[in-house]
Amino acid sequence: MTVTTQGAAMKFKPLRWSDDFMYQAILNHEQKYDGKFLTCVKSTGIYCLPSCPARKPLLKNIRFLATEQEAVAEGFRICKRCRPDLFYRGESVDENLFIEMLSRIRTCPSSFTSVNSLAKSCGISTTKLNELIRLHAHLSPADLLNRERINAACIELIHSSQRILDVGLTVGFESEASFHRQFAAHMSMTPNAWRLLNNSNEFTLKLPDDFSPDYAWRYHLRDKESLSEYLDETGFTKALWVHGYPVVIHLHIDEHTACCRWTLPEEFTTNNEQPVGVEIHRQVMLLLGLNTDVQGFRSSARQNKHMARLIESCSAIYVPMTANPFESLVWAIIGQQINLTFAATLRQALIQLAGPVIGQNGFRIHPSAKEIAALEPHQLTDIRFSQSKAQYLIGVAKAIVSGELDLEQLALGSAVVAERKLCELKGIGPWTARYTLMRGMGFADCVPVGDSGLYTALQQFYQLDSRPNAAETEQLMKPFSPFRTQATTCLWESLRKKS
Repeated sequence: MTVTTQGAAMKFKPLRWSDDFMYQAILNHEQKYDGKFLTCVKSTGIYCLPSCPARKPLLKNIRFLATEQEAVAEGFRICKRCRPDLFYRGESVDENLFIEMLSRIRTCPSSFTSVNSLAKSCGISTTKLNELIRLHAHLSPADLLNRERINAACIELIHSSQRILDVGLTVGFESEASFHRQFAAHMSMTPNAWRLLNNSNEFTLKLPDDFSPDYAWRYHLRDKESLSEYLDETGFTKALWVHGYPVVIHLHIDEHTACCRWTLPEEFTTNNEQPVGVEIHRQVMLLLGLNTDVQGFRSSARQNKHMARLIESCSAIYVPMTANPFESLVWAIIGQQINLTFAATLRQALIQLAGPVIGQNGFRIHPSAKEIAALEPHQLTDIRFSQSKAQYLIGVAKAIVSGELDLEQLALGSAVVAERKLCELKGIGPWTARYTLMRGMGFADCVPVGDSGLYTALQQFYQLDSRPNAAETEQLMKPFSPFRTQATTCLWESLRKKS
């Protein structure tokens, strides 16, 4: 059969199967036939993949075609649910589904009153929705909805004068009580205290009853002679990048609260709509690991013998992060294939070389991508960086400065996309990428395959005769999903305790 399109005759490719066979395949949503034929629905004028989740019409209303070109030539349009156009371009349908879903939630979180309504809007089952969000966001669908509702509420509280109750209802919470409970769980303060961040130079966080800052201090002070952070009897001091300026914060923690104060530099000016207090709050939450779902980890341990045994040997940890993703990526590149002591030495040398000085005591801030991008490789090799590591670090910094790489945006999206984008950069492999996802972006279900310490910890935990390889590590960490970031941190801590 031929059809004329734009003056040329198109010859239709014959299909291997009968219409009855293909109809049964689409009723079963069989993915193995995607790319083998298309389902063209005469009544709606759309064409779909065989695996499309949409309700199927009667066979008499279907025409099967072999290629996308044939479907378009016959006047059929793409299905918005299964997106055959993405499939034929080699793009991930699930990946695009997640990205589009996240965009819809952020545009109007109150549109989705439940997980079921979210699944229905995506045209997939709740089981498929759970798999999709676990893979890309490392969260459950309910947790993702609550996170996005709280983020929307934070914006409304700062930029509007609505009553707190009205803000909660506007973003999709059913009651004032549920809004206050979720807000406190996510932000470690009340909505009213959050609103005060608009014009303030301090805030107080309410800490969980089981929180201890000890692990956070050990992580941030792994360089005992750090030039960019220190801990004394009054608390923890560190400089943060805030809207392009270095701002020194002081963090004092007592039994149940963390009080953060700061003073802006005289030259500080900004047109950013986000108040300084909001940005500092975001970074302090990361530094202390207060975004960690410790309660979820503990709840899972009640039904998971591996998690239960891990918590027995090393109590659940609030996983501290770097103040921004770039700082984590720098540490990961520095730490490639060297021990922790030498990595800390190189980090200190880098900060001394490129970190801007703040004040009169030689205190510095960790260099941003701008400072590192301005370096020449020989400046790093002069302070004992390898030639390749110097090139990797400067290359990543230049990618960020040029806009080719946006770490902050990657942190707000899909873990799958973030890992792939990082691994596309020269010198970045799975270990470096996943470490950055863990410590710089806050994804909760990462396994830094290739980590020597993790291999040793798993060998001891499972009492193996030898250290596992990469593939074995992936398998051994599966019982800890969806909390593999916490599990990895606990396994690392178990090594420290034994040493």
